[in-house]
Amino acid sequence: MEYIDINKDKEKIVLLIHPMLSSAEGMKKLIADNIGNEYRYIIPDLSAHGRLIDKKYLSVRQESENLHNYLKENDIRDISLAFGASIGGVVLLELLKHKDIKIVKALFEGCSLCQNASVLEFIIRNIVLYERKKAIKNSDSANRKIISIYGETMGRMMAENLIRIDKQSIKNICHDCAFVDLPKLSEAEQKRCIFCYGSKEINLKYAKRVISKEYPYAALRIWKGQNHCTKITTNVEEYCKMIKAEID
Repeated sequence: MEYIDINKDKEKIVLLIHPMLSSAEGMKKLIADNIGNEYRYIIPDLSAHGRLIDKKYLSVRQESENLHNYLKENDIRDISLAFGASIGGVVLLELLKHKDIKIVKALFEGCSLCQNASVLEFIIRNIVLYERKKAIKNSDSANRKIISIYGETMGRMMAENLIRIDKQSIKNICHDCAFVDLPKLSEAEQKRCIFCYGSKEINLKYAKRVISKEYPYAALRIWKGQNHCTKITTNVEEYCKMIKAEID
């Protein structure tokens, strides 16, 4: 992993883990720059993204181990808030298995909780690979489509990364989103977790069932009228205020 690690003199630490097709720089611009400089921000580039675009993404476990090692090497044991979107949320779930790191609040946006969902993996993988193929043939069309969903700043970055990311990394990410190994969390640990989903997400009903069964003490927030990870880009100021409120 490569990291943006800024404001190291600040006491409270915020960990931001980006979704597929974004990057550490994307999370900095979207969240850290809008929240303010009173916190230390640790923002990793997942493999096959950002400064690691040429490195294959292998598994969520490997990404989590890399992140855990970075935290240990920098003597970080307490994180005020950890945020993970989409595949970043799955990485954060895996990080919660490491009990030597205390995460005061864990905020998940559009995080898959699917287990043994081979059909879903097949569908998502083929959709993303198809969109990638179209984007390579017509980048302008891909830019317009993704920007219309995620806005100018994030959309343009995601469209560019869709072309650059390799096929095997896409396949591995889609697999990890369909075969999530849920961590065992105590009641106290569950109460530190907030799961957020757009009301139009295709796996919302499944996520609600899993949360009810596995994490009944966690909070669930539904963004009305929103799709997968669109809430954060359609109303950045409101979303960042929500994150800041959870830190304080």
